[in-house]
Amino acid sequence: MVADCKRKVARLPMFLPLLLACFAACEEPSQDVGYAERRSAPALDGPVLTMSAAQRFGVRQQAPGGAATAAEESPLIWAAPETWVVVESTAMRMANYRIGNDGECYLTILGGSGGGVAGNVNRWREQMGLSALVEEEVEALPRVALLGRDAYLLELEGSFRGMGSEARAGWGLRGAILGSDRFTIFVKFTGPAALVTAEAGAFDAFCASIAMHEHAPGMARAAGGDDGGAGDSVGGDPAGAGGVGSAGGVAWDVPEGWDVEEGRGMRLVTFRSGGVECYLTVLGGDGGGVVGNIQRWVVQLGLDAPTEAEVEALPRVDVLGVESALLEATGDYSGMGAAEPVPDTTMFGVVCVLEDRAIFIKMLGPSAEVEDERERFLELLASMRMEEGQ
Repeated sequence: MVADCKRKVARLPMFLPLLLACFAACEEPSQDVGYAERRSAPALDGPVLTMSAAQRFGVRQQAPGGAATAAEESPLIWAAPETWVVVESTAMRMANYRIGNDGECYLTILGGSGGGVAGNVNRWREQMGLSALVEEEVEALPRVALLGRDAYLLELEGSFRGMGSEARAGWGLRGAILGSDRFTIFVKFTGPAALVTAEAGAFDAFCASIAMHEHAPGMARAAGGDDGGAGDSVGGDPAGAGGVGSAGGVAWDVPEGWDVEEGRGMRLVTFRSGGVECYLTVLGGDGGGVVGNIQRWVVQLGLDAPTEAEVEALPRVDVLGVESALLEATGDYSGMGAAEPVPDTTMFGVVCVLEDRAIFIKMLGPSAEVEDERERFLELLASMRMEEGQ
């Protein structure tokens, strides 16, 4: 059986812990793999209400020697083989290891479908100089345990070409993809084919060890969603007397005719009117920045991401005293649990960056209905204010 384990703390978007109700805890790996000491993040004193840019986009800052700093503590833990050497994480890699001279393995998570399982399978195959698989072949791939579920497993050999590197013949790739409409996890090991084959058991054990911290708060709640879904409420009064609501230090007037749902997870509040949904989300820091978030929203509509200059040229609207970019775009929307892209979807979106937090206001739905709600959306923005002491 497995010896003592070295538990590492993951840097991941904080909505992921809210999905524990959908994912059972991982079992200990059955392979005979050696590990170092056990480590884990201590339980948090209370629910995490916001998420920093680092958490949103996977940036992880490490202290010397690869130990996570106190600010990096998170409900996700894993066990890494003692022969794997910790490498400083990058903007997209929450866990990053070097194996031997040329091998590397890393863990990444993206919100939403992350491009889809089939798309990523074929992207990795292209990197290996291999032809694409059809959907039926993707579904026939073997599986590996990851977060207590069956993830797609790729076992490839070929001529590997990474980002900005020359093709390297005789290389292998072993990768796991666990996809959903809310988030996608990737574990990818590349290196000389013989090394990748030799480390196959360690790789599978690493995937199987990825789990949620058992003491994380609010873990028994319902599953979450893209850009802030269900989970622990942020507190406050989302629809108080007189059509006034507040949460997370922000108050607003409820537009006439809009139904109100209690804020959950990172959402301060959710409004609905017919087929239109509008919600407010709060994140720590700059939440990933104005440009990055607007680019992400535009891509969700199946459109090309705008340049930084194009984002800067967007019209502005006053929100909480800040002149904030206002996005209006229409396309085929993928996200928020949609099994297929939803055509003719219009999105209005605003990113308001304050000194200590970022507020996101996003409305979307059938184009004609969203257009009918334009004035009420603008009224909502104009009514927003910080509560006293915030």
